[in-house]
Amino acid sequence: MVKKVIIKGLTFVVLLIFIMIIVNSIFVVKTSQRGKLIDGLYKNTNDSYDVVLMGSSHMNGGIDPNVLWHQYGITSYNYATGGQPIDVTYYLLKEVLKVHKNPIVVVDLYYLGLTDEYGDEGYIRNVLDNMKFSRNKLDAIENCIPFKTRISYIFPILEYHERWKELTSDDINYDASKYYYEKGFEAGTLRYGKNNSKVVKTSETSEIPAKTGEYLNKIIELSKSEGFKLVFIDTPYDYQSVKEMKNWVQDPQKMVNKVKEIAQKNNIPVVDYNDEDKLKAINFDFKNDMNNSSHLNIWGADKVTKDFGAFLKENFKLVNHRNDSKYKQWNLDYKKSQAASILYKNDKK
Repeated sequence: MVKKVIIKGLTFVVLLIFIMIIVNSIFVVKTSQRGKLIDGLYKNTNDSYDVVLMGSSHMNGGIDPNVLWHQYGITSYNYATGGQPIDVTYYLLKEVLKVHKNPIVVVDLYYLGLTDEYGDEGYIRNVLDNMKFSRNKLDAIENCIPFKTRISYIFPILEYHERWKELTSDDINYDASKYYYEKGFEAGTLRYGKNNSKVVKTSETSEIPAKTGEYLNKIIELSKSEGFKLVFIDTPYDYQSVKEMKNWVQDPQKMVNKVKEIAQKNNIPVVDYNDEDKLKAINFDFKNDMNNSSHLNIWGADKVTKDFGAFLKENFKLVNHRNDSKYKQWNLDYKKSQAASILYKNDKK
């Protein structure tokens, strides 16, 4: 009798969890970030990426996989999301590695500057709400989220239950594939119109915040244990833009110098696009190639991506896939991405 009660109880719990998982996917907000992660993690698992791009909005609008493809025949996917803290990046990378074995992993350094223990909840949800339930997701929730809100990341309906009034057919039959051709890339089309702040170049270093430094080292150790190549990149932004941010390292250049020391000890290349000489070499115009003080626009991303692709080709054994019939969809996706960005064609520069 007791055994039957236990079995019925367990069956009920399992059924309830299964129903909640289905309902969760309906109630979760359908942002572009959701689409790119579902596509890049779970839907297009037959696509093999030579390179995976990780980080926050600086990377999201910094490196364009379609340009890497068109120029060099490199396959890649941009997993970066707005406001993605480095601890979340670590767990997202572990999710990526479940499907893509031994890619070149490129991590943007911007969010190493966060001094708070936890990132912004809304930004973290962009990632964790869209990861499938797994041991890895539970680890991410445990380590990236304050205790009091963790349960709502396991069951997002607790966060989004009031959305029932605004649900549409798109929530029920959500199609993430319509933007897969972008390969996760999103950049602005504004021109900042201001010069970069003058910063005195220094070789001095400063310590990395405790938690972000911990996860930087975790990513390095993961690369060693999993056997993938790691590259750090610092995409262009005005270092002075962090001066009014109370939860941020106030001298990013010194922090990046510290990262370079760590990277050198571990044979990890660092591509620094905030180096003045580097920007001159790619003919970078801060006024016209930035969307705002912190993010590239499509023209700036084009310049940085082409240069970064040349770096990848020079330093890694990457095959040019452009003439391989197995990759013909990549050529079609590139054309679609160009057609969707009219400003690329009407660039008057």
